[in-house]
Amino acid sequence: MSGQTLTDRIAAAQYSLTGSEVARAVCKATTHEVMGPKKKHLEYLIQATQESNVNIPQMADTLFERAGNASWIVVFKALVTTHHLMVHGNERFIQYLASRNTLFNLSNFLDKTGSHGKYYFIKCSF
Repeated sequence: MSGQTLTDRIAAAQYSLTGSEVARAVCKATTHEVMGPKKKHLEYLIQATQESNVNIPQMADTLFERAGNASWIVVFKALVTTHHLMVHGNERFIQYLASRNTLFNLSNFLDKTGSHGKYYFIKCSF
């Protein structure tokens, strides 16, 4: 699969309509494309964690929502993006994650989009 799917484009457009550029960037960083999150989206999100007027809970909640997606690609990219923000973002992002009772619930994760998803997800999660 190359390029963004129609689902990715619709989700990004919905976040644009609500005025949430941060949620839009999360959506664009976690597309169905079989490749890592694009550098420009990760850099935007890192910069956003530095801004005092950015809603960190909304950013994290959008990542949690994307991690609940049915596609292993989107889930993996949401986890990679979260890790990247924990390493390179502002301390406020980590503090918010630490303040939550639950983070990612992947215990019921099963990719129904293809046979390779489970293998790649397990292999890449170590």
